[in-house]
Amino acid sequence: MKKAIWIKYYEQGLLKEELTFDAAETRINLRMKELNQAGIKQGDRVIVQLSNSPSAVITYLAIYRLKAIAVPVSILENREKIDFIVSDCGANSIINEDGIRSLGSERNKIETGNISTIIYTSGTTGVPKGVCLSWDNWKANAKSLIKHHKLNNKTVFASPLLLTHCNAHGLAMITTYLAGCIWILFDKTPANILDIITKEKVEILSVVPAILYSIYNSNKNWRPHKELKYILTAAAPLSPSLLSDVLKDWKVRIVQGYGLSESTNFSCTMPINLKERFYDKIMFPWSSVGIALSGVKIKINSGNKENKVGELSVCSKSNFNGYWGKDNISLKKWVATGDIGYYKIISNKKYYYLKGRIKEIINRGGEKISPVELEHELHRLGLSGEFAVISMPDKKYGEEVGLACCNQFDFSILKSIPKYRRPKRVFLLNNLFYTHTGKLQRKKISETCNSGGVKIIMNDKEE
Repeated sequence: MKKAIWIKYYEQGLLKEELTFDAAETRINLRMKELNQAGIKQGDRVIVQLSNSPSAVITYLAIYRLKAIAVPVSILENREKIDFIVSDCGANSIINEDGIRSLGSERNKIETGNISTIIYTSGTTGVPKGVCLSWDNWKANAKSLIKHHKLNNKTVFASPLLLTHCNAHGLAMITTYLAGCIWILFDKTPANILDIITKEKVEILSVVPAILYSIYNSNKNWRPHKELKYILTAAAPLSPSLLSDVLKDWKVRIVQGYGLSESTNFSCTMPINLKERFYDKIMFPWSSVGIALSGVKIKINSGNKENKVGELSVCSKSNFNGYWGKDNISLKKWVATGDIGYYKIISNKKYYYLKGRIKEIINRGGEKISPVELEHELHRLGLSGEFAVISMPDKKYGEEVGLACCNQFDFSILKSIPKYRRPKRVFLLNNLFYTHTGKLQRKKISETCNSGGVKIIMNDKEE
């Protein structure tokens, strides 16, 4: 395997570099010496702010070999959040395109356990928190993913996702490394991504729904190569219309997964070899995030009964070791996800379905309304394009239902929705807001719409 190619790196849509496993080992060892000479030691928190590239991959793995702690930060991140992360984790150094720079933090005796990574949450519903993950967490999750996706040294895997996020960091980088896969790495999503994955005979393409939406809408007539087994999506809900369109036009299956940083990436994923009748039953009209991965237990706090809605909790060796500066550093047996959902038993397996984040549920005078569920309903009624159900402040009910969209539509379709769940105002935006990893920033959209500076194209709200 040492002479086998691990990474094929595409920059701006062109093949820039190929890296074998043994060449990667040589570069990791050299990078370790450089980091050591720069004064980076075991337990140091190192901000890594690099674009996707083989050099970034080598840097991460060298930090882990030194038993320092990598703190991935996107190059797209704003100054305010970067400053917050540096202060919160007490970072000792930063590595970016300019090189390695000491931040002058004192090396106090903080108990770091066997932490290898601090991943900061997106902060879409609150202040970002530093999720403490160990190398054992990454390995446990990789082991489950290798088994589920049947990854081996013949698998060709591709993903344009940022390495600063759990999905790409764990599945694209660490899992392909441990499985011996060929990994097609991109600096970002190129316009010719479908040409590249066809040329490389990619078997699994891993994206988030927002990226898949853009790729599909620019390439509706694309015909996938025979080697492409499926497209893997996660990090955000998959809309029924996008799923239907991809199945109809591309005739390629989408395998949806679910997880969170606190359980090191994936906890659930759809089985990869379902018969068509079972796939359709499980994915329509509401798409499942799949079954629990090997080594993962999931319970629902409503009594854990079929079709009973409640908050999901996860138990696995992939569970994190607490939030930096807020918890004792130790493996958390059970993690409350903050997501609400339920399961259905189909062919003796529990298939999980999500209804949204607890913090995003709209409480209209005691009536609890799921934005994600309402968005699915709007999709079924024919609403297309980008839109998001949001919360609006209301004197009578506390909260009301609003709708932000990027194009006009026939408002009569809203009459099919019961009045208590029906959007009372429709706001027109040029674009919605997403995190760097494709998660909808519902809170930011709501704040923007409720600020008074956004055009209202329908108003049925009592004043």
